[in-house]
Amino acid sequence: MNRQELMKHIGSVEQVGGLREFTFDSGKAKGVRAIELDTGNLCITILPDRGMDIANAKFKGEAISWISKTGVVGPHHYEKDGFNWLRSFCGGLITTCGLRNIGKPLGDMGLHGRIANTPAEKVCVDAGWVGDEYIMKVSGEMRESVVFGENITLKRVITAKLFCDEICVSDTIVNEGFKEENIALCYHCNFGYPLVKDGAKIINVPAEVADITAPIHAKEEECIPVHYTDDVMTVGIENDTMGAYITYKRDTLPDFLIWKMLGESEYVVGLEPRTTASGGENIAKKNAYVVLKPFEEFKTSLKFELKSR
Repeated sequence: MNRQELMKHIGSVEQVGGLREFTFDSGKAKGVRAIELDTGNLCITILPDRGMDIANAKFKGEAISWISKTGVVGPHHYEKDGFNWLRSFCGGLITTCGLRNIGKPLGDMGLHGRIANTPAEKVCVDAGWVGDEYIMKVSGEMRESVVFGENITLKRVITAKLFCDEICVSDTIVNEGFKEENIALCYHCNFGYPLVKDGAKIINVPAEVADITAPIHAKEEECIPVHYTDDVMTVGIENDTMGAYITYKRDTLPDFLIWKMLGESEYVVGLEPRTTASGGENIAKKNAYVVLKPFEEFKTSLKFELKSR
């Protein structure tokens, strides 16, 4: 339907989709701002207080993202030392890792860095018609800074169209300081049941690592690097009824990791485009950072697409 035909049938776009803002009101999530973006087919929950990351994701009513046993945890409960980052790792469709460390803890930067626990400012929620397309856009800016040290911003824009089955996440990292800064970035994209289930497959990866089984007791996690050469990559997970896909460019995200954790409760497959294979101490030893000059920008983009099969 075009715009006029649709509006003959409904009183408001919110009848079939749209944007809704709310705040969690209990537990460790109390006070966390959230924005639900609903295309009518694909519904996601964006968390401005957690780096503009995406927690829940559903496609035609079925869960796509994995949500950990911690659930949504407010940034005021963040524990940075060692591996305590895991105490506030809710999983979700995207948990952003960086901006100055990914992987194992490094110095005063804990596991996967600080950005996922950094609240956004300048949050903007906007939607409206452009011709016959209803465009929804959510944006915000996170700042990782310290007196006498770095001053780095991450500006994120999430866009989608009504009745479409895809969303786009576009990031711009800016060094707003007056000296060069080292950055690293990983998109920890976490898929769960019922997309992830016995018989599902990870696509565009080597056959020996593509299979997904039922949950296995006492199963340990696997971190599997996959090497690509194409300029544009699409990876994803398919089962007998649906598929979820991520498309991104390798000029800014040249490395890729599968996080396969098929244990009980921790039953998740993570697909992780990232700037480097190194992390923690190795990222420092190998100087495997992206180096940003003063006021230089670094841009990335991910497209998430869902399909019925």
